[in-house]
Amino acid sequence: MSLTDYQDRITRLQKSLGQAFSEEPFIVNIPGKSIIFKIDPYYYAALEPAFTNGLSKWSAMHRDSIRETLVRTGNVVTSPGNLNPIIKIQLGWNSKFYKLNVCFIEASFIDHALKIYGGVPGDIGMSDLVIASTQRDTVDSFFGERTRLQSIAFANQPG
Repeated sequence: MSLTDYQDRITRLQKSLGQAFSEEPFIVNIPGKSIIFKIDPYYYAALEPAFTNGLSKWSAMHRDSIRETLVRTGNVVTSPGNLNPIIKIQLGWNSKFYKLNVCFIEASFIDHALKIYGGVPGDIGMSDLVIASTQRDTVDSFFGERTRLQSIAFANQPG
């Protein structure tokens, strides 16, 4: 498959995500309701399999094609030596934490979709969703050589 084919897929995914957001803005940054959360300036955490299922529905693309496209174009983080973008970590808000499957998506991919195709006029703020600070080593290892999450993405669990 040529790079041009991947670019067409990326555009299709971004258009679909932006249009879905314009119709259902609660899909982004609302803990307890959303499937995509901006957790630092460079990355979104996306709940899986809800994120891939949503993209599949909105874009009419097969889940495997979506994952392949995001992995091959570098828009999703994968652990070193592995093409699986999903990691199970503790995420929380309002002092409650849950162990959830997520993938980390490049903020540029989602920001572009929301601004160009979703009608977001300015900066997309950070979500209240955070990663338990006890998960930092696990997440750093998963990111390998990629830019790591900033401290804003992590918080201590209560007592």
